[in-house]
Amino acid sequence: MSEEQKDNMESVYEKLVKNLSPDLAQDRFYQYFMNLLETGSNYCNYYSSRMVKNIDEEWIRAIEEALPSLQHVVLNPRKFIEEDRQIVNVAMARNITPETIQHLLQHSNMIDKVNKDGTVVPNRLLNVYKEESYNTYENRFIATLILTLQQFINKRFDVIFDNSRDEMGTFFKMESSIDNYTETINYKLEINVREKQTDMDNEEENIGVFTRISKLHQQINDLANGAFMTQMRAYPLVRHPIVKTNAIGKNQYYKACHKLWNYIHAYERVGYKIDMVKQEPMITRELEQDIYNSFIWDYVMMKHYTNQNDFMNLDRPKRTKEITVKYIRQSLDEIIRGLDMSDANVRKLIMNELSDLQLKRKMEKMNAEAAEKKLGRAPKSQKKKGRRRTEK
Repeated sequence: MSEEQKDNMESVYEKLVKNLSPDLAQDRFYQYFMNLLETGSNYCNYYSSRMVKNIDEEWIRAIEEALPSLQHVVLNPRKFIEEDRQIVNVAMARNITPETIQHLLQHSNMIDKVNKDGTVVPNRLLNVYKEESYNTYENRFIATLILTLQQFINKRFDVIFDNSRDEMGTFFKMESSIDNYTETINYKLEINVREKQTDMDNEEENIGVFTRISKLHQQINDLANGAFMTQMRAYPLVRHPIVKTNAIGKNQYYKACHKLWNYIHAYERVGYKIDMVKQEPMITRELEQDIYNSFIWDYVMMKHYTNQNDFMNLDRPKRTKEITVKYIRQSLDEIIRGLDMSDANVRKLIMNELSDLQLKRKMEKMNAEAAEKKLGRAPKSQKKKGRRRTEK
């Protein structure tokens, strides 16, 4: 709660206390009721609690230190020229190389004829396809690392940020039973206030950590959805432990990634710790008087309104909400816009629901009339008919 909110609360409390009449303490009924409360059976439970989360920064630092190396490798992946050799029909041959000619000389069965001018007419040729490939062990290691990091961070991000705000709660419960010779009064009051602090309230302790986690979460997910991972989805992942190739064992960027890989696979902790701090404030004489005053106020207020005939008049007409044609049209328009259905199905749905509601309303009306007959009162429908006859 901010200082401004605290000041506002105190201001309201002071105004409420000042509005109590100074003569109230001299009132005989007040003194009598206060004596009943002080000598009656009372139970009170009052405490406040705070759930504090301490986030382990070790895994955050480990990822932050290795992230520049990981980003460098992703931007500069290892590639090699991959060759694909296929024997194809001469009409399908697209890439004629010296290797193609050499292969044809070694396989005369692929020659249809040799013209008088020495021109060779083949029926099939060796076609050599050459293209850059990302399918290296190092790239597959990096792709697997990115997916592992994504799972590692997303899991902790969801848990930490779902509960990132320290929850402060205040619980108050009072039960009192008194006997004033003419009636027994049982009074129960329960208030449960849960206040959620904002990240700004935690700025000194956790806001920096939250910012770092959010940044890592964004960066790793960007890598997982980038062009490099799009290329690598066609290739299998690697398994732990990693084979230390020359690049992984000697290249500084791959070495940093390998170090992070081993750290993540060895990390078995949750990544944050929860401490519950509970306080039980002392119930002072002043607080006790305020609680009893609240009891007396609730009691006399209830008695005040109970004694007013109109308050307990069960035959008063019920309030109804005025529904216009415009309101119905707007509601139908909102419903239809949100439905992915054909016009015929929408009509069928609305008609079915309308029929069900009308039937339900009819049953409720019949049950209400049956209940009124049982109590010996004429149903409202008969009352209306009687009024019409009188008017005639």
